[in-house]
Amino acid sequence: MTEEPEGRALGAEALAALGERLGASLAVETGDVPTLVWTDGPTVGRAEEAVRAVAPEAAGRVAFRRELSERSVALGALGLAEEPSPLACGLPRPVSPADVAALWRDTPLPARATAREEQLLHALLYEVHDDHRSNHVTPRQICDGLMVRGVAALARRMGLPRP
Repeated sequence: MTEEPEGRALGAEALAALGERLGASLAVETGDVPTLVWTDGPTVGRAEEAVRAVAPEAAGRVAFRRELSERSVALGALGLAEEPSPLACGLPRPVSPADVAALWRDTPLPARATAREEQLLHALLYEVHDDHRSNHVTPRQICDGLMVRGVAALARRMGLPRP
């Protein structure tokens, strides 16, 4: 492996080896601490292990951030919204992007969805994109769109039976 320029934690060769090892497309954001960024794919723990194996000299000098795709956010939000309510009033608990991130923290993505979940995903993402007239929506917009509509309304729209 070639020697890295001073101050640079991961070179192109190490980044390519990591991407191959993890099966993910990786990017490095520069700043005070270089940050290895990817969407879905392996967990942060798995990426940390891979960096220690591929570039041990850089392991302590790199931060890690796994971003979630719109699909993963929507699937997680739907799953959380369908859980029994922990609230005494029985209303569904609000779902936030932080809740979704915590749900997927230790799970490699993309997660598999059932046929029913795929239809609900389609309905939710279609409506949220339409609401915002945008090809890209944020995790907050996805969670808010689900909370405004509710799972039952999405299921009715898709002609799905109750779970």
